[in-house]
Amino acid sequence: MKKTKAKTKFYEVEGKRVTLPKGVSVEMKNGVRKVTVTWSEHGKVRRKYFDYSLEGVEQAKDINATKKQELKRFGQEFGTISDDEKQALDLWRAYVKEAMANGFNFSSAYEVMQRGLNGMNTTTPDFRSLARFYFDKELMRKTDGELTDHTETVRQRLFNIVAPVFGNKPAHTITEQDVLDFLDRLKGQNGGKASLVTRTQYLNLLKSVFKFAVEQGRVPKQYNPVANLKPAKKRKDAEPEILTVDEVRSIFSFVKNNPKYHSFIPVLAVGFFCGARVEERAKLTYGDIYIGGRNEIFVSAAVAKNGIARFIYPTENVKAWMDFAKAHGVSMNATDTLIQGDTVKQRRTAHSAFLKTLAMETGIILPKNCIRHTAASFMAESQGYTETANQLGHDIGMLLKHYRRAITKTEAEDYYNIVP
Repeated sequence: MKKTKAKTKFYEVEGKRVTLPKGVSVEMKNGVRKVTVTWSEHGKVRRKYFDYSLEGVEQAKDINATKKQELKRFGQEFGTISDDEKQALDLWRAYVKEAMANGFNFSSAYEVMQRGLNGMNTTTPDFRSLARFYFDKELMRKTDGELTDHTETVRQRLFNIVAPVFGNKPAHTITEQDVLDFLDRLKGQNGGKASLVTRTQYLNLLKSVFKFAVEQGRVPKQYNPVANLKPAKKRKDAEPEILTVDEVRSIFSFVKNNPKYHSFIPVLAVGFFCGARVEERAKLTYGDIYIGGRNEIFVSAAVAKNGIARFIYPTENVKAWMDFAKAHGVSMNATDTLIQGDTVKQRRTAHSAFLKTLAMETGIILPKNCIRHTAASFMAESQGYTETANQLGHDIGMLLKHYRRAITKTEAEDYYNIVP
């Protein structure tokens, strides 16, 4: 038999024909006709009654629609959820909706709350929290929890220099312009604008922090303010400058005649006459010099800037200056470093401060790395290109390109005759 579609049931209410949606019906209660809303809650059938009037019908429809919305939002068991739980779920849904619209991939209400969201504004951790997360979970992991000279430098830069500027800002609100302004305001040791090298170091640090944050899901990719920033192009380096024989002689004469600077004699001798780099001079110990009585300085892989061990063969005047320093009270235990200080950074700082004092006291201008440049130029004339390149720790091409100068044989002889 062919089924026929049921006819829609109409009710006559206050002279008008009305239809009632599923969940709304007309029932007799205490002998009085009522408009009734029926739903399930806590596993039981619930009913709410309204007057049999047009107004009652509208009220019943509103309640019925609300119950249907709850059923759709919270599932079949919505009736078992408390009002507070419903409010929490609604709040979570609002967070998730806004989060997804802004590129945040929160997967649960717990994660949303853990991210520190306040009110209805989706946010990210502030920069200080992000920096701490990077430092603890990435940087210290690479050193097995050991606070090395490098990690200590990064820690100070992150929390003493960068964090005070960006510290309380949610990470996704930091813009490219904020970063550029920060780099532009960085100060150098002399109080002036920081060097290009320093600004590049800070930019690379920020890149590392935000890259890790993106990888770990702390900041959406599109909110990385340094993703498209590149270090400013370095100006073409000026030709390395060297000192004359008379200038070097004046420097050693000055430290010889000022006992408070005697402790710097060994590091000056190793720099000017052996060509060791600044970083290497800050790491060398007296145990690395004249090992076993041999005329050599061992620059181990841990000391060498490029990580390649090598030997340097000091000229006779180096030993003369070492003997002078020792005779005048400079401690030369095998474990003592050439410069005093507990860390490499402290020793480099002491070295830089001394050179500034030296320049001021003698009136001699000391261009950057001029000690190594001077050594390389005089060594090339005195010992030949191959031997010089081997002792300096680079190839002959580098020596000829950057360090060799037109030094005469007589000048080279005078240079290595600078003695106490």
